[in-house]
Amino acid sequence: MRMASKFTKSLAIAVDVGGTNLRTAIIDGKGKIIAKNVVKTVRRGKSGQVVADQVIEEIRKLIGGEDAKKYKGIGVSIAGPIDYKKGASINPPNMNFKFVPMAEPLKKTFRLPVHLANDCNIGVLGEKYFGAGKKTENLVYITMSSGIGGGAIVNGNLLLGKDGSAAEVGHMIVDTEYNLLCSCGKGKGHWEAYASGNNIPKFFRAWAKKKRKKINFHYRKATDIFAAVRKKDKVTLEFMEELGRMNGRGLSNVIAAYDPELIIFGGAVMLNNGDLVLKYAKKYIDKFLRWPKLKVSSLGENAPLLGAAALIFGYPHSSS
Repeated sequence: MRMASKFTKSLAIAVDVGGTNLRTAIIDGKGKIIAKNVVKTVRRGKSGQVVADQVIEEIRKLIGGEDAKKYKGIGVSIAGPIDYKKGASINPPNMNFKFVPMAEPLKKTFRLPVHLANDCNIGVLGEKYFGAGKKTENLVYITMSSGIGGGAIVNGNLLLGKDGSAAEVGHMIVDTEYNLLCSCGKGKGHWEAYASGNNIPKFFRAWAKKKRKKINFHYRKATDIFAAVRKKDKVTLEFMEELGRMNGRGLSNVIAAYDPELIIFGGAVMLNNGDLVLKYAKKYIDKFLRWPKLKVSSLGENAPLLGAAALIFGYPHSSS
């Protein structure tokens, strides 16, 4: 679908529902963030309705006693495959609910248009309109956070596919040796099973066992492993070569599939340790491919929020 090119100067409410954090913001048509709140995403409850209830509560906090009608609409970035007819996230791999309704609860509460999309499709919109992709017609955005996902713009068009899952790059196959189970629970060898924030420690454990490496430090999170790398720990430096191999395969798949001019990386793994990840990944990207530019996002954690605002200001979508 061809993207619109003009924005109004009104205000939008932007929501980014991640597996770890829930962010809400008020954003103007130029991409300026007027106000912003961040809380942990609720993970327990009888149904995914608790997530919608939390979003409603956070929006109310954000706008205070103001009339919601002053806002042009609500844009929602949410993890997981999207059912656009139902306006919901279906079986998000990094959330604890099979069905997370969003469009109807928000429309009913605030009486505003609501647009939602997969967090990575929204992330690439944020980069296209407000980030490093402004002058780029062929762009891929990859988030490496709790999971791995992607969004792609090809010849100026956002790729959605029949179900909006055209760039679910985290589920590309990168390995048949370790055969680690992906967070989606549906397949083995997926990129997300090796290089996402949640799964890097699991991959490190599996690699160390297979290679009979003795680990001399306590680790629970990916950040613990990256910290050891920066301290020149010998075992983790060896592991980075193997992690680089998996990332190189994933990026090779992305380049072959979308032929982008630019790949922009977001998500906590890349925002905090992108220098290390790219250093090792570049060694293993297929040499026959024409490489795009590789950049860590300058928008940081705000790329999905800005993309959610772009849905309201300039991108028509069927979920309204």
